[in-house]
Amino acid sequence: MSAGAGDRIGTRAVHSGFEPAENLGAVTPPIYQSATFLSADTAELEAINEGKKRGFVYSRVRNPTVLAAEQRLAALEEAESAVLFASGMAAVAGALAPLLSAGDELVALPDIYGGSIRYFNEMLPRQGVTVHWAASPAPQDVAACITEKTKVVYAETPTNPLVRVVDLAALSALAREAGALLVVDGTLGGPMNQRPLELGADLVIHSATKYLNGHGDVLAGAVAGSRKLTRSIRTLQQASGAVIDPNAAWLLMRGMATYPLRMAQHNLGGIEVARFLAAHPKVTKVHYPGLPEHPDHELARQQMSGFGGLLSFELADAAHARHVVDATRLFGIGPSIGGVESLISQPGNTSHHSVTAERRREMGISDGLVRVSVGIETIEDLIADLAQALEGCR
Repeated sequence: MSAGAGDRIGTRAVHSGFEPAENLGAVTPPIYQSATFLSADTAELEAINEGKKRGFVYSRVRNPTVLAAEQRLAALEEAESAVLFASGMAAVAGALAPLLSAGDELVALPDIYGGSIRYFNEMLPRQGVTVHWAASPAPQDVAACITEKTKVVYAETPTNPLVRVVDLAALSALAREAGALLVVDGTLGGPMNQRPLELGADLVIHSATKYLNGHGDVLAGAVAGSRKLTRSIRTLQQASGAVIDPNAAWLLMRGMATYPLRMAQHNLGGIEVARFLAAHPKVTKVHYPGLPEHPDHELARQQMSGFGGLLSFELADAAHARHVVDATRLFGIGPSIGGVESLISQPGNTSHHSVTAERRREMGISDGLVRVSVGIETIEDLIADLAQALEGCR
């Protein structure tokens, strides 16, 4: 079935990107674990190199398994094209590389993944790119940072770990007016809950390690958008070699087949755990856009079809946070999110470990903050586990 086949995401997740009739009738996509592909003669090789004939030459340039996974991801995002990378951070770097040159400027929203913060602060300046950090996600604060040199406005929504929701339509309008592009990290929303391209983004980035794969067994990143933009991204990727390997692409493709089912359970678990925590006397605040008291709740209702499985909550201090993290039994202590298993951590030890304590406090990441990635386990068991962990706080 061709990329984009099927009207609904559940069908596209299973069938897009792979045609059994072209693969000896195989129900499961094969893994083309080959670096090199042979041509019948020089004329065929030249035709493939020139794009006049469909085919494969070398897996750094193009691989059948990787291509199938890219087509499935593009179908999920309803994008013209997608490019897979070896990791989420490789996708961030790969998306921005063809868009920025020395002397250009990028405007970044303040509440983004710690690895992206490090890349923007350490790597982009070395390439001669100036990064301006907006004071808040509010459109007026973003607009205040835009100059005639701005080429990219970069946002993440929902954000990690405070789960803020950014007004993508407003940011898109600002970027267009400035002649800039809006690049969005949509890892936490995912194509089931939120589609940034429909809301005006030019490119959407995923750490496909997270919800899209969902099983904690592969590193992968993705960029989706128009062919005009992904063509230049792919060209630089082929030159730099930041490609995903066929086995990882196959695992990602398998994960995407069940993505809508898993995401539905993440959405259910996220809201129920958030409600439990919001009612607990030892929890001072819960960050989850599905709760009416969340500052972005109305925006999230308009922009998202589900609120996801990531949330964070505040306790009195770092000692209480550490106790709860260590006292849980079902929640594993680990740095990732979006898997079938529930994880818990203090962001200062995981997602924002590379960010200074001072910068974390400026971002609103307190020492008493605990981040939870709600998996697909039975919700009542997860709540009971958090209840017993909180009970031990003195």
